[in-house]
Amino acid sequence: MSKKVLITGITGFLGSQIAQDLNYEGFELIAIKRDSSDLSRCCEFSKNVNWIDLSNNWEKQIIDLKPQIIIHSAWDGVGAVDRDNWQVQMNNLQFTLKLLTIAKEVSVEKFIGFGSQAEYGLFSGIIDEDYVIDPKSAYGLSKYLCSQTIKVFCEQNNIDWYWLRLFSFFGEKEASNWFIPTLIKNISENKPIDMTPGEQRYAYMYIGDLAAIINRLIRYSANSGIYNISSKQSVSLKEIVEKIVNIIDPIKHQINFGAIPYRENQPMLIQGEVSKLEKEIGVFSETSLDVNLKKVVEYVINNK
Repeated sequence: MSKKVLITGITGFLGSQIAQDLNYEGFELIAIKRDSSDLSRCCEFSKNVNWIDLSNNWEKQIIDLKPQIIIHSAWDGVGAVDRDNWQVQMNNLQFTLKLLTIAKEVSVEKFIGFGSQAEYGLFSGIIDEDYVIDPKSAYGLSKYLCSQTIKVFCEQNNIDWYWLRLFSFFGEKEASNWFIPTLIKNISENKPIDMTPGEQRYAYMYIGDLAAIINRLIRYSANSGIYNISSKQSVSLKEIVEKIVNIIDPIKHQINFGAIPYRENQPMLIQGEVSKLEKEIGVFSETSLDVNLKKVVEYVINNK
């Protein structure tokens, strides 16, 4: 019998991809939305979702449906504008507490929340979950506080819990103002782009691979805890730019590498160590960066 999964943030980039993967695998989906929510990312599976409106006694509706798993991907203030908006960030904690109260009421099996590399603050290198926590923004601090709230609450109430610290990821349906979609749009329109030398390296994971990991985490009997989710391979920003240029037009482009200096304390490698996660769910493979970048380029150009 398929399990009932409540997904918050289902209309966003991350939540929609997780939901699409779980829908394909036959899970029964429950999701929260507002009247104003844009469901465009959910068109492939929206008819298979038990939709709950936030304006209509949403907590009771969830309790009545009795989800067995909660995946909490909703988070306001992810963009740069609100990363230091303390009120916005702290509101996320209040919403999380409401979800935890529901989790206790219906005796969920697993509660999965999403953290960020921002919890670690400034660093350069490949870091594991024991790296010092030193957030430099309201966003990073509120994510860390959320992780501790989930940990203590779930341990008190015998709920398996997972806090997944996400590093860089990309894919179709990503917001147009993020790095890779913006890059694709500007290159396709032959606009000049000023950049740093581009030697800084990021561990970019494809969103489909990330969703597959969440699927595994639901199915496996993993120990509760905090886990990094990161690609096992890093790539320089210059390499990403050059790959996208070659996909779109290897002749016409105006990329000015080195036109912008590195900022002070620029991290040159941002990657998460994932051996702790692989001990729990097994070694995971990743799909081709070149193939995935081509899919994203086609998506962005076709949806401009």
